[in-house]
Amino acid sequence: MKLPNVTSPREAALLLQQYGLSPRRSRGQNFLVDANVARKIVAAADTGPGEGVVEVGPGLGALTLMLASRQARVVAVELDEGLCRLLKDLLADFSGVQILCRDALEVDWKDLRRDPFLSGCRQVKLVANLPYNISSVFMYSLYREGFPFDRAVLMFQKEVARRLVALPGESGYGGLSVLTRYYTRGELLFPVSRNVFWPRPRVDSAVVLLEPAPKRLSPGEEALLWKLVKELFQQRRKTVANGLIRWLGRPREEVESLLGEARIDPRRRPESLSLEEFALLSQLLYNCSVGS
Repeated sequence: MKLPNVTSPREAALLLQQYGLSPRRSRGQNFLVDANVARKIVAAADTGPGEGVVEVGPGLGALTLMLASRQARVVAVELDEGLCRLLKDLLADFSGVQILCRDALEVDWKDLRRDPFLSGCRQVKLVANLPYNISSVFMYSLYREGFPFDRAVLMFQKEVARRLVALPGESGYGGLSVLTRYYTRGELLFPVSRNVFWPRPRVDSAVVLLEPAPKRLSPGEEALLWKLVKELFQQRRKTVANGLIRWLGRPREEVESLLGEARIDPRRRPESLSLEEFALLSQLLYNCSVGS
């Protein structure tokens, strides 16, 4: 069958109409309708035969079709049952594509990698166009599984993309930035105009490339890093010393001694601390059992 041009707003609208569907704002459904942007994202994923791709939020299949044409095995995870039906029909002739009609926030990614469809792939990569309302929660869920992908090319609203790769002292730097730097090496690849989506969203987007970084902490220290990041950024207006005193319930002199060992001025704010400083604090807390 002749495939529709899903990067044409007119054909995208007609395709949805055939299935009795329309874009759902509540689910952040803004479909990519620019073939050039789709090609850039697929090129950044750098995938091919013998590799697997997990695509989250395939929409009308603009990226899915291009990924499949590279002979990668593709698992497309889509929440909307109507879109799942559409995608299964659209991609019926592609034996290397599976549609998983699930909430991406409920998927066990390590378990999915062990599925026979993907387990023989030499690498498994992640490609996603994430709606704003689940972006942060989705990334935290990936990091809780240790970032179980060999590469990720992710499109977010620009504000979220900047938060992911922000450095200490920059606007948007927070807990998500610290954990992104712990689990990955991240790079902001290119901006994406709101005009390449249908319907057009209110804000622009950006594409981020993430690759796994070597682990530097033991499991116990890593668990403390999560707690430390959460506690300090929940009290980001407090100094690091005051935040730790409130969290740990320890005397000031003990906390300031710990910070002295880490060579961190107790008057600094959480948003000024680098990943290396958070990691060192986590190690010190773990070793002296203060954070238990």
